[in-house]
Amino acid sequence: MEMHHKLRRDPNWHKDACNLCGQLGHRAADCSSGTVNWRQIYGDNAFILRPPQYWSEELAVRASRKVDMADLEKRAREYAKGQAEKQGLDWEEITKKAEELHNQDPSVTIPRVPEADLPEEEAPLPAGWASATDQQGRTYYYHKKTMKTQWDRPTDDTPIS
Repeated sequence: MEMHHKLRRDPNWHKDACNLCGQLGHRAADCSSGTVNWRQIYGDNAFILRPPQYWSEELAVRASRKVDMADLEKRAREYAKGQAEKQGLDWEEITKKAEELHNQDPSVTIPRVPEADLPEEEAPLPAGWASATDQQGRTYYYHKKTMKTQWDRPTDDTPIS
């Protein structure tokens, strides 16, 4: 028996049976139930002929999706000008101030955080202690060996037991 028959016939059928219905006594060419409803098996969508897709059309679609940055900038400026006029602000003054800030050194325009406002480095925990955070974001402290837990930061004088 050839290999192509094994692709579509039930392996439980007799080797001399019809390839379409599995009954003995006739060939597939003479089978009365030999019509296979492929639409029922694969559905109507499998047999719809779709137009070919060309690479040039794909490139045109990609080009149409590409953002034109010059046009986007122009529309953004028009929108900002309209919003400034709506709020009663002078657009020329706003653009002049923005140009001045743009030309300045960033270290001048960006304010520095004073050293006093930075959080201090906390002293290390005493030996055997560790910190963890609960679901509400609060920090608690526990001893690794005794599993004693407390909310206050332990010191060297904190009893372990």
